[in-house]
Parts: sequence; structure tokens; C-alpha cells
Amino acid sequence: MEHLFFPFAIGFGGLAVAGGLASIAYPLFVIWMIVDGVLRADVEYPGTEPNRKVLWVVAMVLVHPVAIAYLFAVLLKVKRGSLTTVSTQAPVA
Repeated sequence: MEHLFFPFAIGFGGLAVAGGLASIAYPLFVIWMIVDGVLRADVEYPGTEPNRKVLWVVAMVLVHPVAIAYLFAVLLKVKRGSLTTVSTQAPVA
């Protein structure tokens, strides 16, 4: 009769392993997103606010799930360093 519960034991063991891996991977992911956010230029962030980089990084530090939104809104859309900074000089005529 005990052999009937063996698949359940394997399933619970798999859940324990998956949970252990997730508990290690998620903090590493958040740290990776914060480092990437700090290294990006301000023009690479969506929006028109002057301090959008600071807002994203502070939000990722204080509210960790924001790092997942950052992944889709910034990291996957714009390659770091691909956008040039906007010139503030008047065009030469």
C-alpha cells in the first residue's frame, strides 16, 4: 500500500527543489535588474520625466516585483548603450 504514495513523494520533492531554486534565483534576478538599471543612460527609459532613471531604480530597490516590469519595459526593448543622448545645443544654420 505504501508504494501508492511514492509518486506523491516524488512530486513534493520536486516542488521543494523548484522552490529552493526559485528562492535563490529571484534575489539574483532583482540584483541583476538593479545593476542594469544603474548602468543605463537616462534616455533609455520610457517616459518624459526628467528623473525617470532614478524613479525606476528606487522602485526596483523598494518594491522588488518592479524589476519584472523593468525587464519587459526597458531591458528587452532597448539594448544598453544603443540610444544616444539628446543634444541640447541649437542646430547650426
